Amino acid sequence: MRARESFLDKLFIRDKIYLALILVIVVLTSLFGVLIFFYFQSISKNYHENRLARKEKNIIETIDYLISEFPQNVTEENVKDIFENNIYKYSDINDIHINIYDLKGELLISSQSGNSKDIHFVPGKVMQILSLKNDRVEMVQKSGKNTYIRIYSYLYNINHQPIAIINLPYLHDDSYQKDEFYDLLIKFLVLVSVIMIVGLVISYWLSKSIASRLDEIAEKLVKTDVVKLNRPLQYRGKDEISPLVNSYNNMLVKLNEQSELLLKLEREETWREAAKQVAHELKNPLTPMRLQMQSFQRKFDKNLPDIEERVKDFTESMINQIDVIDRISQAFSDYTKMPVRKDQKIDVCEEVEKTLDIFDEEMVSFHKLNEPIYIYYDPTYLSRIVTNLVKNSMQAVPFGTKPQIEVALMSNQEVVILKIKDNGTGVSDEVKDKLFEPKFTTKSSGSGLGLPVVKKMIEEYNGSIKFENNIDKGVTFTIQLPLRNK
Repeated sequence: MRARESFLDKLFIRDKIYLALILVIVVLTSLFGVLIFFYFQSISKNYHENRLARKEKNIIETIDYLISEFPQNVTEENVKDIFENNIYKYSDINDIHINIYDLKGELLISSQSGNSKDIHFVPGKVMQILSLKNDRVEMVQKSGKNTYIRIYSYLYNINHQPIAIINLPYLHDDSYQKDEFYDLLIKFLVLVSVIMIVGLVISYWLSKSIASRLDEIAEKLVKTDVVKLNRPLQYRGKDEISPLVNSYNNMLVKLNEQSELLLKLEREETWREAAKQVAHELKNPLTPMRLQMQSFQRKFDKNLPDIEERVKDFTESMINQIDVIDRISQAFSDYTKMPVRKDQKIDVCEEVEKTLDIFDEEMVSFHKLNEPIYIYYDPTYLSRIVTNLVKNSMQAVPFGTKPQIEVALMSNQEVVILKIKDNGTGVSDEVKDKLFEPKFTTKSSGSGLGLPVVKKMIEEYNGSIKFENNIDKGVTFTIQLPLRNK
């Protein structure tokens, strides 16, 4: 005890204030953290209990109604016939798996695919409790990192005779509650940090009688950038604390100046990147439009029998690309936003074919299916994707070699597959991992934003894009888009 008193007696008043302040903050922080933890634990428990109770009630009521409407008396022998065509629907509606067992505990039918071994039988302990209490049994089971609450209870017919055992395995997922807990805890720690800083400043004022130490504290504050407050300290006194306050405020002014300079540089950089992206996106349709116009001008002959049809096709193709340019310009006018998605039912074959009309058919060939492929997609997105990739493929062909671009369209029950193959130089191993990175380009005049934009427009629809070098030469880009229902 004397040693402790002697130690405290040796401390300056400022140090005692520091220790008391830190002790109070640590205790309050720990107490608040514990309270938050138990509070969220309670909320999580109540949430899952109520959620499981609602699901169980809905399923039991639905099953009872189904049993009451069955034309025959439901028994253990024909109970499977009732649920065989309905169990998957009830499982999907309530977002929980359903397992039905006979009265011996053997599995009759389950909504779980694969029927894992742990659901083939009702555990013996559960069967024993059910036979004794004739009531529901709730069992908590660990499976890896997941926790399941399994509910077992009897199903009865209209004569209140048990006909089967139902099992509802509920996944006890606390990830959302944990995220909220950590988010609140972080906010509290930030608040505690601010309070600690303010408390330290107040402690300086309380310990102003120690004049010989104030200059040293002010010097240390000048050299550090840890203390960060939202506004300068207001102090009108002309005593020993003035150097401390002035030093701190000077540092804060410098930090504000640096922050403003940084924000200015960031804004300028954003506009530069926006300008690059606008130019790149507008250049995609303009280049093939110019080539098609030159080709049309060379081949134009008003005496051709199908001249009206050719002019009509040429006009429609130009209007289509002009619409693309117009939408891109409108979207980028609002601080470089991408065009707002306008999903609609489109025929992929037709849209791709219209987009490819602007390219020379001697250089670009299109292999399509004989039947339409309908998906819900933004036609402008699809047009930009095809235009960008075909143009990149043509630019990848060495000078002096005639581009041969093959565009193929196919589909299966799940996805639409679009392949674009060129006869270029291929992609080297050094740039494979960087090809879709923003601002990376293998061309001296490129902005490096085309392929990243293409990838973004594909991934917005949960699609994918990949590439591989061909065995002979060139690269094949493969795009997969899911067959989406509206």
